[in-house]
Amino acid sequence: MDLLLHGIYGRGSNAMSRIDKAFQLAIELLEAVLAFVLILLVAISSIKLILMVYNTVHSEVVEKESILQILDIALLLILSIDILRTLLTAITTRRFPLRIVVEAAMIAVLREIISIEIRHLDYKMIIALTIALIGLGFIRTLLLASERRRG
Repeated sequence: MDLLLHGIYGRGSNAMSRIDKAFQLAIELLEAVLAFVLILLVAISSIKLILMVYNTVHSEVVEKESILQILDIALLLILSIDILRTLLTAITTRRFPLRIVVEAAMIAVLREIISIEIRHLDYKMIIALTIALIGLGFIRTLLLASERRRG
């Protein structure tokens, strides 16, 4: 790549190299800030979830909506943790973990399917989300098979 830049930019490739390094540093800093904010949000949401579970268990009547809210927040936390894991993996290994992203997408679709009960959407939306979940499951299976072949 450096030879290509040197051929295109001539002696100015050192300036391009410095710009590349500065841009890369800015991206890494932004990723670190996003990871920190996500860690804070996960911690706060975990505390809220624990309080909701405690209040639901100690109430006289357990309502369907409170159980669905707890499931919704729990799945959202799992999704946030998967996104955080993807971000931290990308920061440390400098590779984009596609399998983790697909798994996070599957959790997001599952969360939507569960929360449909709250919003009372029609059957067409449920079918579309189910097809999306099956497609993501197929992609995940292909990625796992590819990873096994490589190592």
